[in-house]
Amino acid sequence: MQKAISLIEVLISIILITVVIVSILQMKNNNLFFLDKFKTSSQNNSYIGLAVQDNTDDTKKNENIYLDKMVDFGDDDISIELKKYKITRKTKQLKDIEIPKNDYIKIVSVVETEYILIQEAHNIKQNFYTFKLE
Repeated sequence: MQKAISLIEVLISIILITVVIVSILQMKNNNLFFLDKFKTSSQNNSYIGLAVQDNTDDTKKNENIYLDKMVDFGDDDISIELKKYKITRKTKQLKDIEIPKNDYIKIVSVVETEYILIQEAHNIKQNFYTFKLE
């Protein structure tokens, strides 16, 4: 009697190999999705960071910021990319914080600045808080 592989054993091995391959492909797709999401998030945070650096002028409380007019890299491709983005800055004074009696600090003023990065598909919002010690 000759030993041979039965049809059931072949089918089970094919199913196991298929499950392993599908799992590996799914992990690859998940990694690519999260990598792309991280890249987009990092890029958007960089754009908002450019706008935050321009927060020194107190007369610019509520305005639209166009990145292509704010930064000039001397490269047309970057300028075209930056034209897609607009950042809206909204600043509001929050209630002052009173702290216990102290010889140095009497009142803490809190200013909230909201940055909204407007893209074609969606908006990204980030809040920054500034504390002024008086």
